[in-house]
Amino acid sequence: MAAVDPTTKFTRDASATVESLQEDLTAMRDNVGKLSQQVVDLLSAKGGDAYKRAKKSFDAKTGEAADAVRDVRDTFSDAIEESVQERPYATLAIALGIGFVIGATWRR
Repeated sequence: MAAVDPTTKFTRDASATVESLQEDLTAMRDNVGKLSQQVVDLLSAKGGDAYKRAKKSFDAKTGEAADAVRDVRDTFSDAIEESVQERPYATLAIALGIGFVIGATWRR
């Protein structure tokens, strides 16, 4: 029986191991690529849904805020109109006083 050269056997084993590692790395790279694409798809879907929900909520809140501002404006306008009709001189004096305070504050 002929003796097998240990160096040749080692070289064949090393070559097979390197090829096996290359195949494993290629498979791993493909799997990571697929996984990253799935993550991107998931984030896109979730992000789009989150954006839609946030926009809908924002639109609802904006509408509520606009309604509240209109209510305050109308109430304030009605109160001033009523005050001018019932006590015109007192309302004028209050307006002048407020203007004086704002002007004095503005100068500082």
